Amino acid sequence: MKPTFAIIGCGRIAARHAEQIVKPGILSAVCDIVKEKAEALGALYNARVYYSIDDLLENEKPDVVSICTPNGLHAEHSIKALNAGFNVLCEKPLCIRVADGKKMIEAALKADRQLFVVKQNRYNPPIVFLKQLIDSGSLAGYSVFR
Repeated sequence: MKPTFAIIGCGRIAARHAEQIVKPGILSAVCDIVKEKAEALGALYNARVYYSIDDLLENEKPDVVSICTPNGLHAEHSIKALNAGFNVLCEKPLCIRVADGKKMIEAALKADRQLFVVKQNRYNPPIVFLKQLIDSGSLAGYSVFR
């Protein structure tokens, strides 16, 4: 059986999460306070649509909740999902304040759930540029220790 996922926050990064989620799993639900964003992403992936994180957490049972909300909400939303008994994949940064990070870890431990943070940079423009240079051979023979 394929794992199920819910996405909280349907902005630009949520679209990338959804693209990857549907490769091994099922995007069962999405949530955003901006109805148009939630409806658009939900329609694209045939996922149930919510406008409140509390409603989603009460009515869905995904294997993983993906937090794609603005940075300042990562801690609050992750803790809510963990307290509701879900594993959480949180977009970077994990949180803004160290104290919030500690609360997130404590919530994961208390709920016996997994808390993951996305830490990839492969789509960032400087990284894409460097990858193109490497692939083209332009950096062949170059040493940073010259």
